[in-house]
Amino acid sequence: MSKSRNQLEKSRDATFGFIARATESTTHRSVRLIKILVVLGLGMTMELHAGLQRYRDLIVADQDVSFAPPKAGVRITYLGTNAYLLQSRDAALLIDPYFSRVSLFRVALKLPVTSRRDLTERYLPVRRIDAVLVTHGHFDHLLDVPQIIALTGARLIASAISIQLALSAGVPPEKCVVVTAGEKVSLPGATVSSLPAKHDRLFGRVPFDGPIRRLPPRVAGDWVCGEPLAFLIEIGGRRIYIAGGGRPDGALSASLGPIDLVILGVALPDSRRRFGQILEQLRPRYVLPSHQDNFFLPLSRGFVFGPMTDFPAVLRTFRKASNSSQLILVDYFRPWTLP
Repeated sequence: MSKSRNQLEKSRDATFGFIARATESTTHRSVRLIKILVVLGLGMTMELHAGLQRYRDLIVADQDVSFAPPKAGVRITYLGTNAYLLQSRDAALLIDPYFSRVSLFRVALKLPVTSRRDLTERYLPVRRIDAVLVTHGHFDHLLDVPQIIALTGARLIASAISIQLALSAGVPPEKCVVVTAGEKVSLPGATVSSLPAKHDRLFGRVPFDGPIRRLPPRVAGDWVCGEPLAFLIEIGGRRIYIAGGGRPDGALSASLGPIDLVILGVALPDSRRRFGQILEQLRPRYVLPSHQDNFFLPLSRGFVFGPMTDFPAVLRTFRKASNSSQLILVDYFRPWTLP
């Protein structure tokens, strides 16, 4: 690692540490100033967090770049943040879709955030969607869901608070399925089991946590986390575990059975600390680290690692784990069929 890279990383860590200490006892006006410093600090670290080029040996993709359903198995398309399209011959599921890409300035300064229909229509690969699964209520997982339900007629499967937020934003009640951890939903061609999860902490606390603040939501903080969920999805003869907001809540039971693919959000330190343990518990055939891109940048910029991600640490943890899994990466809108 170069000296300049070390200096930038130290500067980033010092900036975040200052912000965490200062926000404990400052006035409202100072909080606004500190949030601006967050924006500047994150921008300063951008050169540390390029795209996937240096990890191209880990990237998997089909030669066929169409979004047609596969004849067998499951085709997986990464749509950015923690958004995935899962397609089998008989079903199509969308997880945590987010295309509007609200800027960090709008979030930090508590400006109104809205779903952009033009971007949703541009980036949603298909219109045939049976169900949308949402792991928790944050804007980068739920903001675009009402638009997508209107475009596709899909059902929404999520926890109670996420459903309340979606209803207030215009999703019809008949399209909503409220689930809690431990429940199973059967769909044509797929089964979805909801499992307990915890969201990662940022500076010691879960972002935008607590009860609902305002309906319909107006600013990013109104899209509160709610009850985080993980999902075990059985589709196309494959079994896929996905946790988007952090880590499992407690030990994962061996009764989950064999897992073909684990998709794990590793955006923040909490989930990275549990990464190796989860692999030991689940022992999947494939593991896909997720929620690593900078979701404050437009999708047109391509994949850029987020300022607080640390994929080299994830890779080191994976290599130390005593398992036979294969770690993979996927790029935006490049389908891959799970063998």
